[in-house]
Amino acid sequence: MKPSVSLICSATIVGFTFLAGCTSVPRREAQWIDPGIGTQSRFLQGEKILVACDTYDPALRQICQDRLSRDVLAKGASPVTAPAGTTVLNDRELDGQLIPAAAALGAKAVFIVSLTPATTIVGSGASLGIGAFSFGGGGGGGVGLGIPIGGSRPDTGFAANGRVTDVRSERLVWTATVIAAPSADLESQLDSLSRSLLDSAQEAGLF
Repeated sequence: MKPSVSLICSATIVGFTFLAGCTSVPRREAQWIDPGIGTQSRFLQGEKILVACDTYDPALRQICQDRLSRDVLAKGASPVTAPAGTTVLNDRELDGQLIPAAAALGAKAVFIVSLTPATTIVGSGASLGIGAFSFGGGGGGGVGLGIPIGGSRPDTGFAANGRVTDVRSERLVWTATVIAAPSADLESQLDSLSRSLLDSAQEAGLF
């Protein structure tokens, strides 16, 4: 079993080489595909897909959605977004709420990316933790490590959970989670997270 980002970076922190040891390439933590569609289904190839991002910050949400649309298009599908004014509630998963809009647009699937802060670096020291975050309304927790070596400006690494829901059956058919190392360049980080998720979906046979 592959070690998680937290184990890799924690070990590097202990050796005081955190910045050199934590790669900027997002690491895939988990992936699942519905065995009912198989691993070579091409489920999304050439199809219309409603894309959306779920995160706490409106600017990050829009940047994420722009990147996701671009990468879905590059994989050979047609991205669409929910019409302006579509009502969603924060106390439940976004996926199911967007199915009616996706159906109205003629989309085969809903592709959601949820972004959550997962790791941080503060100045030249580091504070690392993957805990108290949630994907799609669920919850999770974990242990973290903090070393206040100095500095005060935090750089954040995001966890991105991608999910594909079949509009007709309303069932989840694929999901994956990738985690990026902390960086002050959030736009580049969102670029790499989106590409990593789409590459994972392609590896799973959805494109």
